[in-house]
Amino acid sequence: MMARINRSLGIFIIPLALAGAACGGSVSSEPVTQGTAATRAPVAVQAHAPQVRMIGDALAEVPLRPDQRTAIEQLAADAEARHVQAQASHKDFMLALAAQVETGTIDKAALQPKIDAMTAAWTANRPADRAAFEKLHALLDPEQRGELVDALEAKAASREGGHKGAHAGRGRMKEWATALSLTDDQKAQIKTALQAQHQAAKGEHTHERADGEHQGHGKKVLEAFRADTFSMDAVAPQANAPKIVNPMAEHTMNMLTTVLPILTPAQRTLAAQKIRDKVNAGQGGELF
Repeated sequence: MMARINRSLGIFIIPLALAGAACGGSVSSEPVTQGTAATRAPVAVQAHAPQVRMIGDALAEVPLRPDQRTAIEQLAADAEARHVQAQASHKDFMLALAAQVETGTIDKAALQPKIDAMTAAWTANRPADRAAFEKLHALLDPEQRGELVDALEAKAASREGGHKGAHAGRGRMKEWATALSLTDDQKAQIKTALQAQHQAAKGEHTHERADGEHQGHGKKVLEAFRADTFSMDAVAPQANAPKIVNPMAEHTMNMLTTVLPILTPAQRTLAAQKIRDKVNAGQGGELF
């Protein structure tokens, strides 16, 4: 589902967070003075893109020199500008999905152009995103790299209160059940329907293995980031965007197609509004 796109970048799609320009370089050998000492402070506090905010939060725990901080702030600004279209296309898809949820019918053909727009934006950003993560590696010293990875892993583990995978999914489903005031009978119907859908779809989710930066390979990327040399191509070859985005969107639409007939019109309206609220709050990827 589309939730996996944003949920993954807690650990797995970090290059999306830092796209842009100059800042490659090596650690300064100048004497440490009050003006060059490394300090901890918030980074990219004005960022709106969730990916940029996540990296900024982690870097806030890493002591940075003033020159490093300046370069990273520029990277964050470049990332914001670069991912405007990606964010807009994702929001467009989610709002269109919300409108269909309210009607009770998912029209995949009508949504496909919006999925294509997400794919195009994702594809356009990938080369520079990956290069930017390599530049960040060059900018930081070994200890800083380790501290950044530690902070990212800790924050990813705590995002769901320490729960991952199926546990996190159950937590979100419980949230939806409460928000929509589902009856026990509806819960049972939905559980049975989704289990049947899952069984029918077994073996078809090749997107979970298609992207070297996605899912389980993310830990490999972060561990490689700790080393003295780092190459995205070496640790995570670039994936084919349609093979990632299309199946994820398809899974979301299939899930909603299964669930919507079980909901009342009032519940569908509540569900649609909840999606809109999450999208407008920058949480559109964390639906289920």
